[in-house]
This record gives sequence, structure tokens and C-alpha cells, in this order.
Amino acid sequence: MNLGFENKVALVTGAGSGMGLAAAQAFAFEGAAVALADVNESAARNATERLVAAGHRAIAITCDVTEEAQVKAMIAQSVSKLVSFRQACVTPSESRC
Repeated sequence: MNLGFENKVALVTGAGSGMGLAAAQAFAFEGAAVALADVNESAARNATERLVAAGHRAIAITCDVTEEAQVKAMIAQSVSKLVSFRQACVTPSESRC
């Protein structure tokens, strides 16, 4: 099943294991670039390395989602590394740039 996530970005928290990892893998397999965020740095990094080795676009981010500053940094890093200028500036209905 192709859900049409080509040229999209998914930011998944808790992506180092369990349901978060399953969600990150599903997004990647459907074509999304994925930011895998987890409080466990090695788990996020290992999961990301497996996705990248399989040919997917992914980055690992260490983040404790109970810390506002870390959440802001997680979002900023995801946007700066995975969101293209076109994705950030154009919606299906209007241009924002």
C-alpha cells in the first residue's frame, strides 16, 4: 500500500524502539524522509542507521520531549536537515514565499 509520503517529512518521537520505531519505519517505507527522535541516543542512532542502510532518508535526534528547549531544537533540526525550500514555502493552495 502506498500512502503517498514521497517528498514529505515525518518527525517521530519515541522512534528508538517499539511503536515509535514501527511508525518511523512505516513512514520511511512509504517514501517519507524521517527524523527519528528518542531520549535514548544510541537507540535513535541505531534505528536511523538501519533505515539509511536500506536506502531511506533519515536522521537521528536525541530529545527528551518533557523539555521544551529540546523539543524546539528537535523541530529546528528536523526542518533544517529534512525540509526543502519548496516544501516549506508552497502548500497545495497557495504560495507562502
